[in-house]
This record gives sequence, C-alpha cells and structure tokens, in this order.
Amino acid sequence: MLKNVDWGGLTIVNLLGVIAFPPYFIYLMTLAALTASGFLWTTHLSEAEQQRLVEFEKEFRKGYKLEKAGKAKEALDWYRKLQKIYANHPQAHHLVDFQIKQLTTGAAGNGKKLPGSKPRRPKAGEA
Repeated sequence: MLKNVDWGGLTIVNLLGVIAFPPYFIYLMTLAALTASGFLWTTHLSEAEQQRLVEFEKEFRKGYKLEKAGKAKEALDWYRKLQKIYANHPQAHHLVDFQIKQLTTGAAGNGKKLPGSKPRRPKAGEA
C-alpha cells in the first residue's frame, strides 16, 4: 500500500501529529490561545478618561437624586445638560440618553406630560 500511494512528507507529519496530539487537545489549545489573545483587543481607559468617567458619575448622581426627590422636570433638565457636555463620550451619552427616555416615557405612562416629551401613541386595543 505504501508503494501504491504517493505519500508526501506533510501527510506523514500530519498523521503523526494526530497520534501525538488528539483533535480535542488541539481544540482546547486553540480556544485557550484565542481567549488569551482577547486581552489584547480589550480597550483600557487612560487616567484622564477614567477621571472623566468618575466626574460624570458624580454629576449623573445629582440628576438621579433630583429624580428620586420627585423633581422630574429639574432632573430632565439636568440630564439634557449632561447630554450636551458628554456628547463625545459614548458610555456617558448612552446612559444619559437612556435616563431621558425613561423619564419621558415613564411620565407619559403616569398621565403626566414633561416638557419636551413626545405624546404617547395608544397601542392597538387601547381606547
């Protein structure tokens, strides 16, 4: 059989490799390498960006305290101010935008209308 088939060196090395390293071992090592290389792709905040995120959290907390105190209009104004200040910061902008949506839709659900909020469309089946 060995004389009838053209056995290349790569084929023989591959067959010996399968015997020495079973496929599940190669699979596990590949997953381990991909997981370890994932740390190279993560983004790390610089010291300045970290400080800016901490400052945002302090300012965001002011709006949250206003909201919990029942001053929804003042909280909404504060969040809109933060939205303009942190327009170029993706995480902060997303949080403020989400909070503004929560305030405007939450108030519409209670029958109140906040300034600057869009009127709510009735869902199918609502009168």
